[in-house]
Amino acid sequence: MHWLEVDLEEAKERSQRTRNALIATSASFALGAILAGIGASQCQQIYSSSTQNYDDLLCNNAGNVLLPLGGTIAGLSAIGMLTSGIMLGVSNKRKREIQRDIRRRQYGRRLQWDIPKGALVF
Repeated sequence: MHWLEVDLEEAKERSQRTRNALIATSASFALGAILAGIGASQCQQIYSSSTQNYDDLLCNNAGNVLLPLGGTIAGLSAIGMLTSGIMLGVSNKRKREIQRDIRRRQYGRRLQWDIPKGALVF
């Protein structure tokens, strides 16, 4: 097996791992958004008569736990999605470059001009 084929297999494995990471962080983001939404539904805004606007939330126990927990999970998962998405793009680019190099090696050797013989050789 040529070293380019070994590199291609490693690039495929790396691409699969980063794709799995992107899927996992996306699912975590969805979970965090759902938890934050459930927590927000357990809260109500307190109206302040002195400032004439809403300036605080009053939450029950579920809201006090789920809103910050879901927000934290969603925020960290969003960072993970961005990071793993960038990593997936880089690993796919590397995989395409290796595939291009393999094609060039295979097709570049089929027909060549042999200077000492003065003829085309395969």
